[in-house]
Amino acid sequence: MISTLQEELEISCGQKLKLRINDNHSTMLSVRWEPDHTRVSLHRIFLEAPRNVMEALACYIKGGRNISLPVPIKAYIEYQMQRLDYSHVVKKHELVTAGQHYHLQPIYDRLNQEYFLNELNIQITWYGRFQRRFRSQVNFGLYSDALKLVKIHRLLDHSDIPEYFLEFVIYHEMLHSVCLPFVKENGHTSVHTPEFKQREKEHKYFDEAHIWLKNNKHRFFR
Repeated sequence: MISTLQEELEISCGQKLKLRINDNHSTMLSVRWEPDHTRVSLHRIFLEAPRNVMEALACYIKGGRNISLPVPIKAYIEYQMQRLDYSHVVKKHELVTAGQHYHLQPIYDRLNQEYFLNELNIQITWYGRFQRRFRSQVNFGLYSDALKLVKIHRLLDHSDIPEYFLEFVIYHEMLHSVCLPFVKENGHTSVHTPEFKQREKEHKYFDEAHIWLKNNKHRFFR
């Protein structure tokens, strides 16, 4: 199947390819153009991709470095990523939920019961270093749908961070697990969908959390 896929792509692209099929949870597609060949790494989801996606892939490879990723490929990757489950690769013994000031698991459990009918089955952990220094940007929280994992930055594990703000950040990331992103016709990915924004406002500390962040941005950002 892989050799057939490579032959078809080479014919469509009109160039020599070195194709590799991967099974990782982060990079679905990687292309590196070299003088005598092109290196292509595809996630296994492309082994069953429809014709329009493969045609778009061939055009992308043929187009070189100056072409943006076609919408059909973006949409296909987003669609398939929502069906992948790599939660088994998460090493549970490496997850850290107990902090110096806040413990994540009780907050997660409370939110799961209050807002999600206790139906979420995802993991949560602290990540990053607690180093209060000015930054141009910082992600207070991250969610990986493939890993089914919420990560909360240790900057929030401090006594001067109100619990309601931490709780809202956790809720925000949990919400990503049920309000999934989609690719628009213009190729832009909508992460915070209308449904997401509506449900986000249902959190009891929505207003307080936004006001606190507005008044305290100077603690984190330049």
